[in-house]
Amino acid sequence: MSELKELSWEVQETIQPGPFEALERRGIRRRHRRQALTGAGVVAAVTIAVLAAVLPLGNVTGTEKPPTAGTPASIPVDQGTEKLVRDQKSGAVAIAFATPTRWASVWTSPQPGNTWNYAAVLSRDGVRTTAPVRKNPYVVLRTGDEALALSMPTSMKGSDPTWAQSVMVRLTDQGRIEKKLRWAPPTTEFTDGDVLLAYGTLQALNPETGTLREVKIPGIDNADQPQRDTTGRWWLVGAKNSGVGNIYWTDDRGKTWGHSVISPGRTGGQLGVSPDGRTIVLIPGRKPRVTDDDPAPLRLSTDRGEHWTTGATRNFPYLSSPVAFDNGTGLALYQGKKRELLRPGAGAAFTPPADLGKLAGVGDFVYGMQYNGDQAITSADHGKTWKYFDPR
Repeated sequence: MSELKELSWEVQETIQPGPFEALERRGIRRRHRRQALTGAGVVAAVTIAVLAAVLPLGNVTGTEKPPTAGTPASIPVDQGTEKLVRDQKSGAVAIAFATPTRWASVWTSPQPGNTWNYAAVLSRDGVRTTAPVRKNPYVVLRTGDEALALSMPTSMKGSDPTWAQSVMVRLTDQGRIEKKLRWAPPTTEFTDGDVLLAYGTLQALNPETGTLREVKIPGIDNADQPQRDTTGRWWLVGAKNSGVGNIYWTDDRGKTWGHSVISPGRTGGQLGVSPDGRTIVLIPGRKPRVTDDDPAPLRLSTDRGEHWTTGATRNFPYLSSPVAFDNGTGLALYQGKKRELLRPGAGAAFTPPADLGKLAGVGDFVYGMQYNGDQAITSADHGKTWKYFDPR
């Protein structure tokens, strides 16, 4: 598989389903590799995988609270899910962290007839549970200090029969919560308790009720990368089908939207917003009808988008994953011939792990999934050093 195909696999947003052809090839490579393990080697590999799922991530700082007294250290898991995530042909699709010790991961396995099964694993401060196997993809996302998993319907039409199998699984300080997803008509506004996600369309999920509905923003055709700062402002990248991408934001849950042009003449874009909402790292999208050799500026704002500086310029298809920090700096991953972890506002680039395929952030904690493998890769020092663990 070419480097660009490997990149296209890993630069998917964490809430998007993975490309099946690439995943199947990854599964074949893993299966060949694991068949070489025999005897004590197999026992050791399985033991390490099990321990890695519950061991702490190292010397990291989080804001998480311990589970409520009486919460079990282990919660019964779905045996079908356990079989899927341990299967040699299965592969990790995505991971989302809410804190350094609270995360959810998505796994999928090929089935006869070119179909796929999906499942999810959730962990909260060392307590682990699973989400049941489904035919429809799972997405994982952060809401506050909690990570949750959703098995999505095929469409946002209320008549779609796949809603019956759609499910939300949470792991809270009260234990495991599972709810069926509930359809509701499209809306232009959402509530303070909703979390936004982009899965084909912009959608609002209410974690308490399981209600999922499409959100329409007047004047744009598509929206991507929604993220909320601590002021309550929601940010996203929006665009018309004709092309040019803008940064959009709302402070009143969709009643009104402000916007600014990302970069004249460029379509789409990628956005990273710091927790306090003041630092923004931006990668403008592609120019129309331009080849892959398209230099794109990596831009930084430390005043909520009022003013911008350009920290670096790299070829567009290999530049991705902007992350922003409250201290006025950020990160972005460049996967060209020379792999770099660019640091706008912070100085010289770092060299990222060779198998880091995508980057996301929660406060000062950053992470990504390994490509050609199933481990998560995490950093607690803004990308200077990294740790690996198996998110099963």
